[in-house]
Amino acid sequence: MKVTVKLFSYLIHQAGFSQKELDLPAPVTIQEILEMIKIKPSLAKIILRNGQPVRSDELVKDGDRLVISPIFSGG
Repeated sequence: MKVTVKLFSYLIHQAGFSQKELDLPAPVTIQEILEMIKIKPSLAKIILRNGQPVRSDELVKDGDRLVISPIFSGG
């Protein structure tokens, strides 16, 4: 199963990439992906799957695109 993961901000430095296609076993949750790519779940505050907000305990499907970001503030 292939899933694309796009990271933002300091999460890029933690994982060592900004965007990557992962080849994963099925089934796998977003939480498990965070663990695989060395992102602390407490830092991943915004998680989108195919443009829609999701919880970290949800399963991903082949071809999904995840966007993972910390909270942004300022202006």
